[in-house]
Amino acid sequence: MLKKILLLAFLTLSLWAKSCWTSVEVASFAQDEFSDFARFSIKDAITCKPIKGALVKLGENIYKTDKNGQIKVPLPDVSVDKRISIKMRKKGYIAADEKVMTVFGSYWNNLFLMSKDLPLTSTRIVLSWGNTPQDLDLHLISNNAHISYRHKQSIRGLAKLDRDAQSGFGPETITTTNLDKDDVYRVVIYKYTSGGNLNDKGQVRVYANSKLNNIVRLPNTKSRCIEVATIHNNKISYNTKVLDDSVCRN
Repeated sequence: MLKKILLLAFLTLSLWAKSCWTSVEVASFAQDEFSDFARFSIKDAITCKPIKGALVKLGENIYKTDKNGQIKVPLPDVSVDKRISIKMRKKGYIAADEKVMTVFGSYWNNLFLMSKDLPLTSTRIVLSWGNTPQDLDLHLISNNAHISYRHKQSIRGLAKLDRDAQSGFGPETITTTNLDKDDVYRVVIYKYTSGGNLNDKGQVRVYANSKLNNIVRLPNTKSRCIEVATIHNNKISYNTKVLDDSVCRN
């Protein structure tokens, strides 16, 4: 019986630590471009399940995701690099309005996450990135609390680490329930994997007040510990700055 319990715990942890997308899956999206189309993939920010039946407006065109949470779109004009608006809607999910960058006839970003509806008292922080670095960690740090994979993964009535990813892409997701208004909480990213840089495919989506409050793009830097936002008295301030590595490790 003990062996079965340990095996179940191991399998649960292994699934929890998986990324929403594998390198093989992303490579297959790149192959599509040889057939003159691109695929966009939309998944749940906590479960990583594909979101079927979402309405997606890319520029002036409207699509609906299939059972795999995907849409197929024509490749962009190779002669013009630009940012195209993408609007994603699905009942039970927070509306997401983002931008898609086109570069040399390809889409720079085609992997998207959506958050289910949240109570007004909650905030959801979602970290995602590219295939490198292999492991980024999301932290929520205050004088009285530290939520991360290597610290407390959950503090009842305060916040919970919903998802951890250790093989690229993400997401890592923290959901708050009822933060102490008198405390200051720092949203911090730590590059756990040594070598390489943080890069601008990394981004932090912050959902608050029943909307996608902001998207913070990570800088291209060798620094390993970066603060991207603070939360105090239910107000979120954005100010990306480098921290000493000890802040993330302690």
